[in-house]
Amino acid sequence: MSAKAAIVFIALVAALSQQDAGRPDPAHLPAPAAKVARDFLFAFSRNDRDAIASMLPKRLENFYGTCPFPQMPDLGNARADTRIAAVDFNGPMADPGLPPRGTIVLRLVEEDGVRAWRVRQIYWYYRLPPEVDVPDRSPTEADRRQEQHVLRATTDFLDAWLDADYQTMDRLTFHWWEVSRRPPKWVKMTGADLTALPTDLDGIRVDFVAKLRVARILPKSVRGNLWLVQEDGAWRVRPLAFTFFF
Repeated sequence: MSAKAAIVFIALVAALSQQDAGRPDPAHLPAPAAKVARDFLFAFSRNDRDAIASMLPKRLENFYGTCPFPQMPDLGNARADTRIAAVDFNGPMADPGLPPRGTIVLRLVEEDGVRAWRVRQIYWYYRLPPEVDVPDRSPTEADRRQEQHVLRATTDFLDAWLDADYQTMDRLTFHWWEVSRRPPKWVKMTGADLTALPTDLDGIRVDFVAKLRVARILPKSVRGNLWLVQEDGAWRVRPLAFTFFF
């Protein structure tokens, strides 16, 4: 290689390195991202829905992100219990770091006098923690009649995600952060350990261990994960992929 060609090669490598340096490293958690993750967890532990809403992405493509399913997964075991429903999924993920199975949780809402199921949360897991509040069956005949509607709502939501139709996704989402709830009386969060995990998807996946104090004296640790994404220079949290196992 001539000296001139070597100089051009070195300059090209340096330019590419600088280009990559501007992108977030999925396996590294920058300090501003860690702060937002902790602020979000503290706000959630206090049921501070205004603070939660302020940390969510504003643009729908950032709010939902790249679909983690390369194709429609196998859906089954639809069940409903009054206002909460769940559907299990199984199949390959676009990110090999995500478990190949999980559960989509839905909430029954009333819109313009019509009752409809909306997606509230998505759990990926190898074993679903027992603390997760999802029904394990449909206890009544009325609940069993809702199973087909639950499965249809889930399928429509995933179809929209596969098509990157974020407007439809948002219409099919239960915006739990817009529902006011009273702060818990007996539980206080005192800290959180955060671990960033590599991902093939956009943003940064963060696993956490939150430290709680129950009734002011009893320590307790809970696990979960959340997904961070950058928007207009600020870190935001995606609410549907956020799980907090009490």
